Amino acid sequence: MARLPIPGADGDTWGDLLNEFFRVEHEEDGRHRAGVYNVLTFGARGDGLQDDAPAIQAALDAAADKGGVVWLAPTDAFYRCEGPLFVPGHVALKGGYGGMRRGHKLWNEAPRGSTLYAYSSEDFITMSHNSLLDCLEIFYPNQVTAGAPITYGWTIAIPPDQYGVTIRNVACANPYQFIFAHADGFLIDGVQGYPLFKGIKLGRVADVPRINNIHFNPNVFPSLKPSLRDWVQQHASRLDMDMVEEFMVHNFFGYGYLRGIWFTGIADDPGLPGNYGSISNFGFDAVMEGILIENRGISGRQGLSLSNGRIIPFAGPVGARAGIKFVDNLPTGDPNLSSVVSLSNGNFFSPHERSIWIGPNSRARLTMVGGQCNEYTHEAVLVESQAAAVRLVGVRTFNGIGPRINNPNGGDVADLSALTF
Repeated sequence: MARLPIPGADGDTWGDLLNEFFRVEHEEDGRHRAGVYNVLTFGARGDGLQDDAPAIQAALDAAADKGGVVWLAPTDAFYRCEGPLFVPGHVALKGGYGGMRRGHKLWNEAPRGSTLYAYSSEDFITMSHNSLLDCLEIFYPNQVTAGAPITYGWTIAIPPDQYGVTIRNVACANPYQFIFAHADGFLIDGVQGYPLFKGIKLGRVADVPRINNIHFNPNVFPSLKPSLRDWVQQHASRLDMDMVEEFMVHNFFGYGYLRGIWFTGIADDPGLPGNYGSISNFGFDAVMEGILIENRGISGRQGLSLSNGRIIPFAGPVGARAGIKFVDNLPTGDPNLSSVVSLSNGNFFSPHERSIWIGPNSRARLTMVGGQCNEYTHEAVLVESQAAAVRLVGVRTFNGIGPRINNPNGGDVADLSALTF
């Protein structure tokens, strides 16, 4: 088997061993035959001192011809990157990271493994079609720990027309904006960190994007001060969707944000129906608005399915705290512009004003089956719109101060099989 010479052990056979190794591992023109491109062989050091971005990019470019794995070899320090990286199509940038180390301070460990330190203010890693990012950690060493955060571009970006990207097992303790996707058919799985402004933002996305196993928590950034944490609580959101078709989101948790999910909609394109898809097994803790639905944020034809989740909307100014809030102000008779939401086994608790809040001009169509609302201080459900329709089936309410349902404008509300304690 071809191998590299062993210092002090192979005597005069170094030349023969090297020739054999290079014949096996490389084509005649020098390209790697095995399809694995170690960034250290392209000049990266991983010592935290040298700018390794050019060497890492050289390895990525070398793999672009046939596709392959660019191996971000674990080191005792980290890879310093003063510029952005571009992952070509059919190329995997893969490291040996094995788990979030809570901002490099878990068990007092020094940075090690496959860790990138990002110094560039641009978008850091840009993906292309059928590329893979796997098993690495990213950190912004110049990000502040107090006050308003420094603005950075997206840590990971998927531009338009880049189909089939996979991002998995990636951690970043302190990104300003973590992941942006404006392309189809991607998979995001096993991502964790504490995004300071945007967690994941989806633009115009189709063909069943999948987002699984997400954990956003300030505990991974232990050096942050209360003032930065307060800024995140007042400004940041975990997941924004503009116009996403048939999304699937599963196992999504976040703590300490302004919003859990923000369905913004694309109001300037009347040909798009609004977001639609499903979200299951979710937890939005310490939010002001668990889910905010704006104009054409949810499709009236396909709708949004929510199941097995909890929303704890105790943060933010008193009077504005709500579990699910509809502000889709579209006074129109077109049923396709209604926001249709089905919620099963949802739980709202902690002191908040309203578990469900439907604004004055909303055409929301909401069905809640099972679950519970408790500790609300105004009402469990407020329906301010005459054009809205709400069905509650087997919903338990308790420890609430206000009425179970407040329907001042006479919307279509039915409370079936009510469970009140």
